[in-house]
Amino acid sequence: MDRIWKRWFGIASKYKYNSRFFRKSLVMMLLVASIPGLIIGVSIYWLASDNMEGELQRLHQNQIKQRAENIDDQLAYLELTFSHWAFDSKFDEKLKTLDIAYNFEQVQDLYRTLLVMEGAHPLLERVELFLDKPRPLIFNKLQYTYITESASLQPYESLLKKERSVFWTNAYPEAPTKDSVPNSLSLVNKIPGGSTEPFGAIVATINQENLIKMLKTLTPYNEGETILLTGDGSWKLSSGGIGKFTDIDIALQQEYLKHSSKSESFLFEHNKTTYSVSYGQFSRLGTTWVYISAAPLTSITAPVVLVSKWILFISLSGLLLALLMSWFVSHRMYSPVERLVRLLSGDKGTELSDEFDLFEKQWNHLSKESETMRSKLTEQLPLLREGFFLQLVQGYFYSLQENDLRERMKHHGWKTDNRQFVALMFQLTGFSNLQGRFSSGDEDLVTFTAANIIEELTGTQYEQVEVINFHNFSVGLLLSFPHDHPARWLEDDISAFCQEATQTINRILKMQVTVSISKSTYQVKQIPHLFEEARQALVYRDLLDDNQIIKTELLSKSSTLMESTFPFTLEKEIVHAIRNGLENEAVELIEQFMKELSASGSTELAVQQGMLQLLGSIRYAVLQSGMNPVQLFGGVNLFEQLAQLKEPEEMLKWFQYKLVAVFVQELISRQDFHLKQMVEKVILHLRENYMTMLSLDSCAELFGTSPYTLSRAFKHISGVNFIDYLTDIRIDNAKGLLRETEIKINEVAERVGYQHTYFNRIFKKYEGITPSQFRELNRS
Repeated sequence: MDRIWKRWFGIASKYKYNSRFFRKSLVMMLLVASIPGLIIGVSIYWLASDNMEGELQRLHQNQIKQRAENIDDQLAYLELTFSHWAFDSKFDEKLKTLDIAYNFEQVQDLYRTLLVMEGAHPLLERVELFLDKPRPLIFNKLQYTYITESASLQPYESLLKKERSVFWTNAYPEAPTKDSVPNSLSLVNKIPGGSTEPFGAIVATINQENLIKMLKTLTPYNEGETILLTGDGSWKLSSGGIGKFTDIDIALQQEYLKHSSKSESFLFEHNKTTYSVSYGQFSRLGTTWVYISAAPLTSITAPVVLVSKWILFISLSGLLLALLMSWFVSHRMYSPVERLVRLLSGDKGTELSDEFDLFEKQWNHLSKESETMRSKLTEQLPLLREGFFLQLVQGYFYSLQENDLRERMKHHGWKTDNRQFVALMFQLTGFSNLQGRFSSGDEDLVTFTAANIIEELTGTQYEQVEVINFHNFSVGLLLSFPHDHPARWLEDDISAFCQEATQTINRILKMQVTVSISKSTYQVKQIPHLFEEARQALVYRDLLDDNQIIKTELLSKSSTLMESTFPFTLEKEIVHAIRNGLENEAVELIEQFMKELSASGSTELAVQQGMLQLLGSIRYAVLQSGMNPVQLFGGVNLFEQLAQLKEPEEMLKWFQYKLVAVFVQELISRQDFHLKQMVEKVILHLRENYMTMLSLDSCAELFGTSPYTLSRAFKHISGVNFIDYLTDIRIDNAKGLLRETEIKINEVAERVGYQHTYFNRIFKKYEGITPSQFRELNRS
């Protein structure tokens, strides 16, 4: 003990005499550590200020060039897209004879096309159609306007005199509105495309606000200016706004004329500010566009310079902080040593009479903590035991040897030497017949209650027992007996216990119980196999018997358990009803099918296998109907779902809502879709062949259906019957021939598929006048 005290006093003295040296050393280390940071900050600041300015300017110019190429690509895409519309069949030679008053459908189609064209690109503000023939007019998405004055017509006709079929112009005459922008830019495309004698043009007016937003991408900083102008200076646009040209815009244009032949960038000083100017050209349909972008040089180099200043500031702050921390840390690091010496030797180095008080207090504290942990461990032992046996019966310990398993069971209070083991499985059924005692989702609660009942009954009868809750209405029971226990007595005792447990569960939970009893074994490693055999034996329960006790060793000797008849006739009737969309009839047949499977003492396994066979037949019917079962049922494994169901009522509901209803609904929707497609094809056939001898029977035969089905579907989908629809088409075409041609009345009748005399009667019936009177009225 004296040697220990001397050692502690030596340590304290050493720290006392060397404290000043310790603090000085720490200060020096912190100062040296701060110097590299200071040097790095100064170096980066010098590099950013003197050497990186030129490199950043080059990077800025490359960035402007890339963004300009992006704008060029967007304009080229707009020109390509717009040029394709001139070749659309809607803008061909038929527009020369367009009658606004009578060609309503064609006019509506033109309105829709202009609306689609206007939304085809974000740069388009308005798309208009100018037609010089048959009568000068202007179309847009809202209205059409005839041009009656020659002075108003002259600017439009000048567009048709341009040499190029597609070109840019800022001279397009716009209708004055409160939102109209003077001198706006437009893209003109003559129609029809490729024609040497165009009779009209499609004109797209550019949204200058969106074009300005695009120009602003050439000034990536908040400061700066961008100008876009044509090579001859007839049109120009500034990123500052529509119609806004500041002093710097004018100065940039003048400075550009001085440098345009020298390089693609230059430095320009304006109002004591140096700008980095980049410029370039676009080739747009035979014309040259020029962009000029100017950004303050300080904005380009500002980020790096700011970071450099911050690094320099942080380095200086770190140096100052090092001076403060050196004093504080040295004091804090020395204080624990000083307190330790004072605790061991006293404030003045005198002997301590009670040095071990602290150790005693710490020891008592640790003893209390240890006792607390021991009590918590005791509380957790039942959960650990439950988890161990659950893993044991589920086969998670296959890799362990027999001796290891026996040792683990001994840790949980089980005797394993000269013992035999028996496994029991309790399966609860009848949950769907409880009529409101429990609701869906209470399966775990019911199983937990049953496990508690079984545990109370076994606690007073058996020496070693473990109840295992498998949830989902299944409870396992592991029993252990001495190896010399009489086999006959053991069998009678377990049977009596199973009957008692079954009656108790019947009385309390109002549910039926099936119990399977495994064979006995002397090896712990065989316990998982016992439970698996007992679990598999449950499927052999008789569905006509409420409570049952099944012994696995007797299953192989019983042949009645596997006897069952399969109702093949009902299976065919079920599939037929489902194919025809008879949902209610199919559900009733499935219920009858299940009753026949359950008759004559059939087991759960037999019923389940029969229902799985029926599921396979229905799934095959789905495939034959042209549907994909994976897509129809959402990729669900139907066979796995059905195999999890134990009770007939649950199986019937599953077939009704998860299978039949889904298939029938999809079948009905597909039938409606096919009928709609067929009617659309018939309408197209009528429009193309109305001048021939058409009838309901001939169209039904052509499209592979009956006249009755076609007539009903046509009326349901189009709103009119077949004959009326065909008559409307013929009368409309006849009126067009009467208005626009001079052919005889009988020839008009032949062209629309009528005989002359019948044509006169049907025309007067629909129009109220004869064909001759109709022609004379339209001439006047």
